[in-house]
Amino acid sequence: MKVHSIEQVQRSHGLRAARHAPPREGTGPLKLIKSVLAVSIVVACGALSGCQSDVDGIAKNVKTNDIKPPSSEVDESFGETGAEITLLLPKGATGIYEGAARDVRDGAGLGVGELGGNQVFVKVVNVASGAPAAATAVSAAKARGSVLLVSYASAAVTAAVASIPADQRPPLLNLGAPVPPTSGNVYNFVSDEIDSAIEGVRVAAASGHKKVVVFAQSDFPAAGEERLASAIRVGGSTYLGLTRYDLTDASAADAVKRSTANLQNADTVLVLGKTVITTTIAGAIKASGTTNVTFVGTNAWPPQAHSNPSVAGAVIAMVEPEGATMIAERYQRHYKRTLSTDAAYGYDAVAVASGIVRTKGPEGMNAQNLTSKVGFRGVTGLFRLMPSGTVERKMSLYSLSGGKLTLLGATPPSF
Repeated sequence: MKVHSIEQVQRSHGLRAARHAPPREGTGPLKLIKSVLAVSIVVACGALSGCQSDVDGIAKNVKTNDIKPPSSEVDESFGETGAEITLLLPKGATGIYEGAARDVRDGAGLGVGELGGNQVFVKVVNVASGAPAAATAVSAAKARGSVLLVSYASAAVTAAVASIPADQRPPLLNLGAPVPPTSGNVYNFVSDEIDSAIEGVRVAAASGHKKVVVFAQSDFPAAGEERLASAIRVGGSTYLGLTRYDLTDASAADAVKRSTANLQNADTVLVLGKTVITTTIAGAIKASGTTNVTFVGTNAWPPQAHSNPSVAGAVIAMVEPEGATMIAERYQRHYKRTLSTDAAYGYDAVAVASGIVRTKGPEGMNAQNLTSKVGFRGVTGLFRLMPSGTVERKMSLYSLSGGKLTLLGATPPSF
């Protein structure tokens, strides 16, 4: 399943508009990265060409049913027959589903209409009152025979649900902030900036650039740094350290100055951030005379940063934007607003469930099938759920050239 554009996304994971230009041969690190990437994709596709998931291509059989969202003032359901998917969402202060929660709900509703086939339906449950009420809702869902919990709630509420013994609740897909999978059969479904960064660094390492220095916004969490550093080391590269910067040009320039020693030993510079200050970091590094380094960006960089000459040649790993255009027009038509990343995750959560129920029956919604090694292909890309509670999502590699994202290597067709 391929998709081509999403605009104004609320959470950055690579579902954004991208204009593809023919890949260009470059020189230096970028050319080497491209060559290595091409070989690796050929090898991966050759080795895995026989692998097909039972639910691969989860929107192949989409319908064009009109989806009418129910009023938020009543107990809501999308669809009426089949296996229940219980969607745990918090209503806003006004008593209705708002913002990202509304988008998740409507994405799930669209998924039922297009993929449910009367074999699954979504029951929406308000969990705004906190963890105790959520636990009661989960118990009731279990009694009704619900096959899957999908949560977009606060971390505290979702963590409370995740801590319920796995034999006392359905499997849990978490679309919010990651929570510990303390009792098993819990899967954090959302990919983030760190996933993009890790994939970009991995590709740089494949080209021989393995000495990595990192810059991140001052609010980048310590746990995120630990996860990033560990992944860099596991990938065979050397982690030289992380320098934080505030959202001013002066702070960014000072961060580069404080990293002089590390930059002298680095051949890869990873810049994390969600503002155009990322370009100030790159510009200050280049102005310092540092050369022969590969710049790695992330899917969190805002589109307006892409046109800055200081980041020309930077490589960014992200989910191909093609996957989302397949449903973007219908989402706009049904709900009168632009498809967001939250809505796309809601759609894919339902797609996973409907695919398993369609091929394995309701009893097939278990850890074995959810963590199938061949994974799933949805509007958020090619992904698979891991027994550890994380998600592995394949991304494509792009280079910034002339202010545009130029595709260097597409997502492989399978794991």
